[in-house]
Amino acid sequence: MNMQDLNELRSEFEQMQQQMLADQNCADGSCGLDAPEEYPDYLKAIYAEIMPPVKSGVYFSRWDLKRMAQQLDESFAIDVRERMFQKFMQWVATPEDFRAVIEQFSQNMDLKCEIYKEYSEKYPSTKEIFDAKIAKVQNAKQYFEKVYKEFFTEEGSGAQ
Repeated sequence: MNMQDLNELRSEFEQMQQQMLADQNCADGSCGLDAPEEYPDYLKAIYAEIMPPVKSGVYFSRWDLKRMAQQLDESFAIDVRERMFQKFMQWVATPEDFRAVIEQFSQNMDLKCEIYKEYSEKYPSTKEIFDAKIAKVQNAKQYFEKVYKEFFTEEGSGAQ
């Protein structure tokens, strides 16, 4: 092995050490270009209140999110639901955009409530269960309106 080969090997080794050190420093996900962009706190709150079925009364599948986005001429790949929600909400910049998102979620919720009502009629013993889910859906819709007022209107403290 000549001196030039040894220097190249040493250089490669140093680069590898630097990369390993950088990887260790970013192990907690606090740095790097691949880190997801932060999105506003109200979107985190919406995700926490709307996406869990136990709170909203409905389950939004990955396909539901994809279809809702397509209705607004947005597109993204099927991924983890939270990332898909982030991608779906990234383009919200104006009150009109957010109103369109609310409409998409409301339509999706209404469709699911129709199914709940149909099941309640076909199977009367489940009426109590589905009525509770429908009540949660109504609360979720009110929550969307509350967020809209707080963050996108003059009445709210976070008006833009």
